[in-house]
Amino acid sequence: KLLQQIGEGGMGTVYMAEQTHPVRRKVALKVIKAGMDSRQVIARFEAERQALALMDHANIARVLDAGTTGGEPGGVSPGRPFFVMELVHGVPITKYCDDNQLTPRQRLELFVPVCQAIQHAHQKGII
Repeated sequence: KLLQQIGEGGMGTVYMAEQTHPVRRKVALKVIKAGMDSRQVIARFEAERQALALMDHANIARVLDAGTTGGEPGGVSPGRPFFVMELVHGVPITKYCDDNQLTPRQRLELFVPVCQAIQHAHQKGII
C-alpha cells in the first residue's frame, strides 16, 4: 500500500509504502517511471537492483524484495520493474551537522561510517 512519495530520480520514483504480507512493516518502494521502458533504462534499473541486493552492510539499506507491477488493466502495457528496500528515516547528513552545530572533528567522525559503507560497495564491485 503506497503511503506517500518520498523521492524521485531520473529513472524512478520512491514511495514510503506499507507491506502487509508476510510481515507488516513500512518500506521504501522504488518503481521505474512510466515511459522509461526502453531496454537500456530497464537494464540500468535491473543492474541497480542487483547491485543493492549484493550489499550487506549496516549503513546500506537492504533490498527486501523485487518484481514487476501488474501492468495496466486489460494487459495493455507491461508491468514496471520495482524493488522494495528497508525504509531509513533521517535527514541529509549536511543538515544534521548544521542543525547540531557539529565541529569539523565531529563531522569527520560522522563521515567515517559513510566511507566504510562506500568501501564495502567498492569491494562488491560497485564503482
